[in-house]
Amino acid sequence: MDWIKQLNEVMDYIDDNLQSKISYDNIAEIACCSIYNFQRMFSYIAQTPLSEYIRNRRMTLAAFDVIKGDERIIDIALKYGYDSQDAFSRAFKNFHGVLPSTARNESVMLKSCPKLSFQIMIKGAEKMRYQIEQWPAFKVAGISNRIKTDKAFELVPQIWDKAWKDGTMQKFMKFFPDYRPAGFLGIAAGGGWGSSEEMDYILAVTNYVDTPDCTYISAPAGMTEFSYPAATWVIINADGKIPDAVQDVYQKFYSEWLPSSGYKLSDLPVFECYMQENHQEVWIAIEEA
Repeated sequence: MDWIKQLNEVMDYIDDNLQSKISYDNIAEIACCSIYNFQRMFSYIAQTPLSEYIRNRRMTLAAFDVIKGDERIIDIALKYGYDSQDAFSRAFKNFHGVLPSTARNESVMLKSCPKLSFQIMIKGAEKMRYQIEQWPAFKVAGISNRIKTDKAFELVPQIWDKAWKDGTMQKFMKFFPDYRPAGFLGIAAGGGWGSSEEMDYILAVTNYVDTPDCTYISAPAGMTEFSYPAATWVIINADGKIPDAVQDVYQKFYSEWLPSSGYKLSDLPVFECYMQENHQEVWIAIEEA
């Protein structure tokens, strides 16, 4: 699969629908991956969240309509998906720094967010250490948190902080079988390729791997068991200070490794494995394009 082509087709879809409802289901279908995976990939490549990019593109086009003066501001607000003129005016001011009425009646400086396009660039980037491994089916035991997908990067650190304070992590440490994927797991489960405006973020540890020598350990009280099928995983070394080391891995993987790899993302969760002494791994399921 040509990832650059898929990315640019998503950008075309977004621009063609800035004056109507943008469907995350459609974005996922065009990108051929779950919406959570796409949002994660987009944020690391474009260095801005997908929702913010869409909002900024709408405000860019809305400014042209405001300046022309052919439509009432309330009609422009409705055109770009706002339920009221007040909500539109707040969003307009947040982006442009002035109210739409001011932009219409005075000569002021406004902002512009151009349509993004993607291409492969050859850079002398640092090497990414990874391995591709066929891994058998496995189970994890943990606690799931339902969160808004577009708030994931804000809410996930809060989930970890709460788990350390409420005793969840201490319960993991008492339980803690030494199976791979190893360490404390942060699992981003975006669901299927549609209906993914919400996602599950799971804190867990591996409690079974489907191999002859592995002993199944039942989940502790209050925890849920989750099962994952055998799959091909790219396992990336993310050693270093967190969160920077892990974020750097995503940046390299989505912008450099994946577009030129000949693989596409499988519709499985992304696993972050947190071990001792700033040793981390990121597991991302892939399949041949």
